Amino acid sequence: MYGPRFSVEYMISKFAESVTVSRPLSGEVLYYSNKLTEATGTTSVTMGEIRAGVGNPIVAVIPSDSNATLEITDVNLSLAMRAYQTGGLHGYGAPTLVCDDLIGGEGTLYISSAKHGTPVAGQGFSEAFAYVQEVGAQSTISGDGIPYPIGEGNEIEGFAAEDGKTYKVWYWVNAATTEYATILANIDPTVVNVRLVYPVYSNVKEDGTGSRIGSLVVVYPFLKLNGAAGITGNGSSNATTSISGTAISFEESVVQSGCGACSDGSADLVHYLYVPCDNGSSAIQGMYVLGGAYQVDTGETGKVPVMLMVNGYPAVPDPAYLSCVALETPPTGTSLLQNGTVNAGSTEGEFQASATYSIGGDVVASCVFTIGIGG
Repeated sequence: MYGPRFSVEYMISKFAESVTVSRPLSGEVLYYSNKLTEATGTTSVTMGEIRAGVGNPIVAVIPSDSNATLEITDVNLSLAMRAYQTGGLHGYGAPTLVCDDLIGGEGTLYISSAKHGTPVAGQGFSEAFAYVQEVGAQSTISGDGIPYPIGEGNEIEGFAAEDGKTYKVWYWVNAATTEYATILANIDPTVVNVRLVYPVYSNVKEDGTGSRIGSLVVVYPFLKLNGAAGITGNGSSNATTSISGTAISFEESVVQSGCGACSDGSADLVHYLYVPCDNGSSAIQGMYVLGGAYQVDTGETGKVPVMLMVNGYPAVPDPAYLSCVALETPPTGTSLLQNGTVNAGSTEGEFQASATYSIGGDVVASCVFTIGIGG
Protein backbone atom coordinates (compact mmCIF):
# COMPACT_ATOMS: atom_id res chain seq x y z
CA MET A 1 0.00 0.00 0.00
CA TYR A 2 1.05 3.58 -0.52
CA GLY A 3 1.23 5.83 2.54
CA PRO A 4 1.25 5.17 6.28
CA ARG A 5 -0.78 2.42 7.88
CA PHE A 6 -2.48 2.88 11.23
CA SER A 7 -3.75 0.51 13.89
CA VAL A 8 -7.48 1.14 14.22
CA GLU A 9 -9.89 -0.53 16.61
CA TYR A 10 -12.97 -0.78 14.42
CA MET A 11 -16.43 -0.45 15.93
CA ILE A 12 -19.00 -2.71 14.29
CA SER A 13 -22.70 -2.71 15.12
CA LYS A 14 -25.31 -5.23 14.14
CA PHE A 15 -28.87 -5.89 15.30
CA ALA A 16 -31.01 -3.66 17.49
CA GLU A 17 -30.86 -4.74 21.11
CA SER A 18 -33.76 -2.90 22.71
CA VAL A 19 -36.07 0.09 22.56
CA THR A 20 -37.50 2.13 25.44
CA VAL A 21 -40.37 4.54 24.83
CA SER A 22 -40.95 7.18 27.52
CA ARG A 23 -42.87 10.37 28.08
CA PRO A 24 -40.67 13.38 27.22
CA LEU A 25 -39.26 15.34 30.14
CA SER A 26 -40.90 13.24 32.91
CA GLY A 27 -39.27 9.92 31.85
CA GLU A 28 -42.30 7.73 32.60
CA VAL A 29 -41.70 4.50 30.67
CA LEU A 30 -44.56 3.68 28.31
CA TYR A 31 -43.13 0.72 26.43
CA TYR A 32 -40.07 -1.54 26.27
CA SER A 33 -39.06 -4.40 23.98
CA ASN A 34 -35.92 -6.39 23.21
CA LYS A 35 -37.50 -8.35 20.36
CA LEU A 36 -36.84 -6.03 17.42
CA THR A 37 -36.32 -7.19 13.85
CA GLU A 38 -35.51 -3.77 12.42
CA ALA A 39 -34.58 -0.35 13.76
CA THR A 40 -33.64 2.15 11.09
CA GLY A 41 -33.04 5.85 11.60
CA THR A 42 -32.63 8.22 8.68
CA THR A 43 -31.72 11.88 8.36
CA SER A 44 -32.17 14.20 5.41
CA VAL A 45 -31.80 17.84 4.49
CA THR A 46 -32.58 19.92 1.43
CA MET A 47 -29.35 21.34 0.02
CA GLY A 48 -30.51 24.72 -1.26
CA GLU A 49 -28.35 25.83 -4.17
CA ILE A 50 -27.70 29.56 -4.55
CA ARG A 51 -26.65 30.44 -8.10
CA ALA A 52 -25.35 33.73 -9.43
CA GLY A 53 -22.90 35.30 -11.88
CA VAL A 54 -21.87 34.46 -15.42
CA GLY A 55 -22.91 30.91 -16.27
CA ASN A 56 -25.15 30.88 -13.16
CA PRO A 57 -22.83 28.55 -11.16
CA ILE A 58 -23.43 27.48 -7.58
CA VAL A 59 -21.92 30.10 -5.30
CA ALA A 60 -23.31 28.76 -2.01
CA VAL A 61 -25.28 25.84 -0.65
CA ILE A 62 -27.54 26.66 2.28
CA PRO A 63 -29.24 23.62 3.82
CA SER A 64 -32.84 23.71 5.01
CA ASP A 65 -35.76 21.41 5.84
CA SER A 66 -33.86 19.13 8.23
CA ASN A 67 -35.56 15.83 8.91
CA ALA A 68 -34.88 12.79 11.11
CA THR A 69 -37.14 9.75 11.02
CA LEU A 70 -37.26 6.39 12.79
CA GLU A 71 -38.75 3.05 11.71
CA ILE A 72 -38.82 0.13 14.16
CA THR A 73 -40.42 -3.28 13.69
CA ASP A 74 -41.13 -5.21 16.87
CA VAL A 75 -42.34 -8.83 16.90
CA ASN A 76 -44.25 -8.10 20.09
CA LEU A 77 -47.97 -7.55 19.47
CA SER A 78 -48.60 -4.36 21.45
CA LEU A 79 -51.97 -2.65 21.77
CA ALA A 80 -50.41 0.10 23.87
CA MET A 81 -48.06 1.14 21.05
CA ARG A 82 -50.97 1.17 18.61
CA ALA A 83 -52.72 3.65 20.87
CA TYR A 84 -49.59 5.81 21.27
CA GLN A 85 -48.95 5.69 17.51
CA THR A 86 -52.33 7.31 16.87
CA GLY A 87 -53.00 9.25 20.04
CA GLY A 88 -55.86 6.84 20.71
CA LEU A 89 -57.19 5.22 23.86
CA HIS A 90 -55.65 2.30 25.72
CA GLY A 91 -56.72 0.45 28.84
CA TYR A 92 -58.56 -2.55 30.26
CA GLY A 93 -62.28 -3.31 30.51
CA ALA A 94 -64.09 -3.61 27.17
CA PRO A 95 -67.10 -5.42 25.66
CA THR A 96 -66.00 -9.00 25.02
CA LEU A 97 -67.85 -11.82 23.25
CA VAL A 98 -68.44 -14.85 25.51
CA CYS A 99 -70.54 -17.99 25.26
CA ASP A 100 -72.50 -20.18 27.65
CA ASP A 101 -74.35 -23.51 27.37
CA LEU A 102 -77.95 -22.95 28.45
CA ILE A 103 -80.78 -25.46 28.83
CA GLY A 104 -84.20 -24.48 27.60
CA GLY A 105 -86.97 -24.27 30.16
CA GLU A 106 -90.59 -23.18 29.79
CA GLY A 107 -89.93 -22.24 26.18
CA THR A 108 -87.16 -19.70 26.82
CA LEU A 109 -83.49 -19.18 27.80
CA TYR A 110 -82.08 -17.08 30.60
CA ILE A 111 -78.46 -15.85 30.81
CA SER A 112 -76.81 -16.11 34.22
CA SER A 113 -74.79 -12.94 34.96
CA ALA A 114 -72.93 -14.80 37.71
CA LYS A 115 -70.90 -16.78 35.17
CA HIS A 116 -69.49 -14.21 32.75
CA GLY A 117 -71.06 -10.91 33.78
CA THR A 118 -73.87 -8.61 32.78
CA PRO A 119 -74.71 -8.58 29.05
CA VAL A 120 -73.84 -5.31 27.28
CA ALA A 121 -73.88 -4.02 23.71
CA GLY A 122 -70.84 -4.97 21.66
CA GLN A 123 -68.66 -2.42 19.88
CA GLY A 124 -70.67 -0.72 17.15
CA PHE A 125 -74.04 -2.08 18.34
CA SER A 126 -76.79 -0.09 20.00
CA GLU A 127 -78.17 -2.72 22.40
CA ALA A 128 -77.34 -6.01 24.05
CA PHE A 129 -78.33 -9.12 22.07
CA ALA A 130 -77.39 -12.80 21.76
CA TYR A 131 -76.82 -15.39 19.05
CA VAL A 132 -78.19 -18.88 19.73
CA GLN A 133 -76.92 -22.19 18.33
CA GLU A 134 -78.38 -25.61 19.05
CA VAL A 135 -75.77 -27.98 20.50
CA GLY A 136 -75.43 -31.11 18.39
CA ALA A 137 -77.05 -29.58 15.31
CA GLN A 138 -75.61 -27.97 12.21
CA SER A 139 -75.37 -24.20 12.25
CA THR A 140 -76.14 -21.87 9.35
CA ILE A 141 -75.72 -18.13 9.07
CA SER A 142 -79.33 -17.66 8.02
CA GLY A 143 -80.58 -19.73 10.95
CA ASP A 144 -78.20 -18.95 13.78
CA GLY A 145 -77.00 -15.49 12.75
CA ILE A 146 -80.16 -13.87 14.10
CA PRO A 147 -79.61 -11.38 16.97
CA TYR A 148 -82.11 -11.93 19.81
CA PRO A 149 -82.61 -9.01 22.21
CA ILE A 150 -81.71 -9.58 25.85
CA GLY A 151 -84.56 -8.32 28.00
CA GLU A 152 -85.44 -8.09 31.66
CA GLY A 153 -83.89 -10.72 33.89
CA ASN A 154 -81.47 -11.48 31.02
CA GLU A 155 -84.18 -13.33 29.12
CA ILE A 156 -83.39 -14.02 25.44
CA GLU A 157 -86.45 -12.54 23.78
CA GLY A 158 -88.04 -13.93 20.64
CA PHE A 159 -86.34 -17.33 20.73
CA ALA A 160 -88.53 -20.42 21.23
CA ALA A 161 -86.42 -22.90 23.21
CA GLU A 162 -87.36 -26.54 23.59
CA ASP A 163 -87.48 -27.71 27.18
CA GLY A 164 -84.41 -29.76 28.17
CA LYS A 165 -82.48 -28.99 24.96
CA THR A 166 -78.99 -27.43 25.27
CA TYR A 167 -78.13 -24.26 23.38
CA LYS A 168 -74.85 -22.42 22.96
CA VAL A 169 -75.53 -18.73 23.55
CA TRP A 170 -73.13 -15.94 22.49
CA TYR A 171 -73.30 -12.42 23.97
CA TRP A 172 -71.08 -9.53 25.08
CA VAL A 173 -70.02 -8.60 28.61
CA ASN A 174 -67.74 -5.84 29.87
CA ALA A 175 -64.66 -7.94 30.77
CA ALA A 176 -62.25 -6.16 33.12
CA THR A 177 -59.25 -8.18 31.88
CA THR A 178 -59.77 -7.44 28.18
CA GLU A 179 -57.12 -5.00 26.95
CA TYR A 180 -58.19 -2.51 24.32
CA ALA A 181 -56.77 0.12 21.99
CA THR A 182 -59.24 2.46 20.32
CA ILE A 183 -58.20 4.46 17.27
CA LEU A 184 -60.00 7.78 17.26
CA ALA A 185 -61.25 9.51 14.11
CA ASN A 186 -59.04 12.51 14.88
CA ILE A 187 -55.67 10.75 14.75
CA ASP A 188 -53.08 12.83 16.56
CA PRO A 189 -50.06 10.62 17.34
CA THR A 190 -48.32 10.89 20.70
CA VAL A 191 -44.98 12.66 21.14
CA VAL A 192 -42.54 10.37 22.96
CA ASN A 193 -38.90 10.01 23.94
CA VAL A 194 -37.29 6.98 22.27
CA ARG A 195 -34.02 5.33 23.34
CA LEU A 196 -32.53 2.62 21.13
CA VAL A 197 -29.60 0.39 22.04
CA TYR A 198 -27.38 -1.34 19.48
CA PRO A 199 -24.57 -3.69 20.57
CA VAL A 200 -21.10 -2.69 19.34
CA TYR A 201 -18.34 -5.20 18.54
CA SER A 202 -14.67 -4.90 17.69
CA ASN A 203 -12.27 -6.86 15.51
CA VAL A 204 -9.84 -7.22 18.45
CA LYS A 205 -10.22 -7.69 22.20
CA GLU A 206 -6.96 -8.51 23.93
CA ASP A 207 -8.45 -9.91 27.14
CA GLY A 208 -10.19 -12.74 25.28
CA THR A 209 -13.61 -12.01 26.80
CA GLY A 210 -15.40 -11.84 23.45
CA SER A 211 -15.79 -9.17 20.84
CA ARG A 212 -18.43 -6.86 22.31
CA ILE A 213 -16.89 -3.57 23.41
CA GLY A 214 -19.88 -1.37 24.12
CA SER A 215 -23.28 -0.09 23.13
CA LEU A 216 -24.51 2.50 20.67
CA VAL A 217 -27.36 4.44 22.25
CA VAL A 218 -29.56 6.53 19.96
CA VAL A 219 -31.90 8.99 21.64
CA TYR A 220 -34.78 10.88 20.05
CA PRO A 221 -35.73 13.45 22.72
CA PHE A 222 -39.02 14.27 20.96
CA LEU A 223 -40.42 11.85 18.38
CA LYS A 224 -43.84 12.49 16.89
CA LEU A 225 -45.24 9.05 16.13
CA ASN A 226 -46.69 8.68 12.66
CA GLY A 227 -50.03 6.91 13.08
CA ALA A 228 -48.93 3.42 11.99
CA ALA A 229 -51.29 1.21 13.99
CA GLY A 230 -52.33 -1.41 11.47
CA ILE A 231 -51.99 -5.16 11.72
CA THR A 232 -50.94 -7.72 9.12
CA GLY A 233 -50.96 -11.47 9.37
CA ASN A 234 -50.48 -14.19 6.79
CA GLY A 235 -49.68 -17.86 6.67
CA SER A 236 -45.92 -17.45 6.78
CA SER A 237 -45.22 -14.39 8.95
CA ASN A 238 -46.33 -13.01 12.28
CA ALA A 239 -48.10 -9.78 13.10
CA THR A 240 -45.73 -7.03 14.26
CA THR A 241 -45.85 -3.65 15.97
CA SER A 242 -44.53 -0.46 14.42
CA ILE A 243 -42.75 2.26 16.38
CA SER A 244 -42.14 4.95 13.80
CA GLY A 245 -42.18 8.70 13.57
CA THR A 246 -40.42 11.98 12.90
CA ALA A 247 -38.11 13.84 15.27
CA ILE A 248 -39.23 17.22 16.57
CA SER A 249 -36.60 19.78 17.54
CA PHE A 250 -35.90 19.76 21.27
CA GLU A 251 -35.75 23.19 22.90
CA GLU A 252 -34.04 23.58 26.27
CA SER A 253 -36.50 24.58 28.98
CA VAL A 254 -33.92 26.68 30.85
CA VAL A 255 -31.58 29.46 29.78
CA GLN A 256 -28.04 28.24 29.08
CA SER A 257 -24.86 30.23 29.69
CA GLY A 258 -22.81 31.72 26.87
CA CYS A 259 -23.48 34.45 24.35
CA GLY A 260 -22.11 33.22 21.03
CA ALA A 261 -22.09 36.09 18.56
CA CYS A 262 -22.99 33.85 15.62
CA SER A 263 -24.80 31.04 17.36
CA ASP A 264 -27.75 29.81 15.34
CA GLY A 265 -29.43 28.34 18.41
CA SER A 266 -30.02 25.11 16.56
CA ALA A 267 -32.12 22.63 18.53
CA ASP A 268 -31.38 18.94 19.08
CA LEU A 269 -32.99 16.29 16.86
CA VAL A 270 -31.12 13.05 17.63
CA HIS A 271 -28.33 12.04 20.01
CA TYR A 272 -25.83 9.26 19.22
CA LEU A 273 -23.88 7.93 22.22
CA TYR A 274 -21.19 5.26 22.36
CA VAL A 275 -21.00 3.70 25.83
CA PRO A 276 -18.03 1.32 26.39
CA CYS A 277 -18.59 -1.91 28.28
CA ASP A 278 -15.84 -1.16 30.81
CA ASN A 279 -15.35 2.14 32.63
CA GLY A 280 -13.72 3.59 29.52
CA SER A 281 -10.64 4.76 31.38
CA SER A 282 -8.35 3.60 28.55
CA ALA A 283 -9.75 6.41 26.40
CA ILE A 284 -8.71 9.09 28.94
CA GLN A 285 -5.42 10.57 27.74
CA GLY A 286 -4.87 13.17 30.42
CA MET A 287 -6.17 16.05 32.48
CA TYR A 288 -5.55 19.78 32.31
CA VAL A 289 -6.71 23.13 33.65
CA LEU A 290 -7.98 25.60 31.09
CA GLY A 291 -5.30 28.26 30.63
CA GLY A 292 -2.79 26.23 32.63
CA ALA A 293 -3.44 28.32 35.76
CA TYR A 294 -6.41 29.66 37.66
CA GLN A 295 -6.90 33.14 39.10
CA VAL A 296 -9.38 34.12 41.83
CA ASP A 297 -9.93 37.63 43.17
CA THR A 298 -9.35 38.13 46.89
CA GLY A 299 -12.48 37.48 48.92
CA GLU A 300 -14.16 35.64 46.05
CA THR A 301 -15.07 31.98 45.44
CA GLY A 302 -14.33 30.12 42.19
CA LYS A 303 -14.12 26.64 40.71
CA VAL A 304 -10.95 25.35 39.07
CA PRO A 305 -11.83 24.58 35.39
CA VAL A 306 -10.41 21.06 35.30
CA MET A 307 -10.96 19.17 32.03
CA LEU A 308 -10.21 15.66 30.78
CA MET A 309 -8.76 14.83 27.39
CA VAL A 310 -10.65 11.82 25.97
CA ASN A 311 -9.51 10.50 22.59
CA GLY A 312 -8.37 13.99 21.65
CA TYR A 313 -11.56 15.73 22.82
CA PRO A 314 -12.11 17.82 25.97
CA ALA A 315 -14.64 16.43 28.45
CA VAL A 316 -16.00 17.62 31.78
CA PRO A 317 -14.95 15.25 34.60
CA ASP A 318 -17.44 13.67 36.96
CA PRO A 319 -16.98 15.54 40.27
CA ALA A 320 -17.43 12.25 42.17
CA TYR A 321 -14.11 10.99 40.71
CA LEU A 322 -12.22 14.29 41.00
CA SER A 323 -9.88 15.20 43.84
CA CYS A 324 -8.00 18.50 44.14
CA VAL A 325 -5.33 19.14 46.80
CA ALA A 326 -2.89 21.96 47.51
CA LEU A 327 0.79 21.05 47.04
CA GLU A 328 1.92 24.24 48.78
CA THR A 329 0.53 26.26 51.66
CA PRO A 330 -2.10 28.63 50.22
CA PRO A 331 -2.02 32.36 51.07
CA THR A 332 -3.50 33.17 54.46
CA GLY A 333 -7.28 32.72 54.51
CA THR A 334 -7.46 30.74 51.24
CA SER A 335 -8.64 27.14 51.06
CA LEU A 336 -8.95 24.60 48.25
CA LEU A 337 -11.73 22.05 48.54
CA GLN A 338 -11.51 18.53 47.13
CA ASN A 339 -14.07 19.32 44.40
CA GLY A 340 -11.88 22.16 43.08
CA THR A 341 -13.69 25.06 44.78
CA VAL A 342 -11.34 27.89 45.82
CA ASN A 343 -12.36 30.13 48.71
CA ALA A 344 -9.98 33.05 48.37
CA GLY A 345 -8.91 35.01 51.43
CA SER A 346 -7.76 38.64 51.62
CA THR A 347 -4.04 37.85 51.16
CA GLU A 348 -2.66 37.87 47.62
CA GLY A 349 -0.27 35.18 46.38
CA GLU A 350 -0.16 31.89 44.52
CA PHE A 351 0.35 28.22 45.22
CA GLN A 352 0.72 24.92 43.41
CA ALA A 353 -2.12 22.36 43.41
CA SER A 354 -2.88 19.05 41.78
CA ALA A 355 -5.98 17.31 40.48
CA THR A 356 -6.44 13.57 40.13
CA TYR A 357 -9.20 11.60 38.44
CA SER A 358 -9.75 8.13 39.90
CA ILE A 359 -12.11 5.36 38.77
CA GLY A 360 -12.56 2.33 40.99
CA GLY A 361 -9.68 3.49 43.17
CA ASP A 362 -7.24 3.68 40.23
CA VAL A 363 -5.82 7.06 39.22
CA VAL A 364 -6.35 7.42 35.46
CA ALA A 365 -5.32 11.05 35.01
CA SER A 366 -3.68 13.87 36.94
CA CYS A 367 -2.25 17.35 36.46
CA VAL A 368 -0.44 20.08 38.40
CA PHE A 369 -1.42 23.73 38.08
CA THR A 370 -1.06 27.13 39.75
CA ILE A 371 -3.77 28.99 41.61
CA GLY A 372 -3.32 32.73 41.94
CA ILE A 373 -5.09 34.87 44.52
CA GLY A 374 -5.36 38.57 43.84
CA GLY A 375 -7.28 41.39 42.21
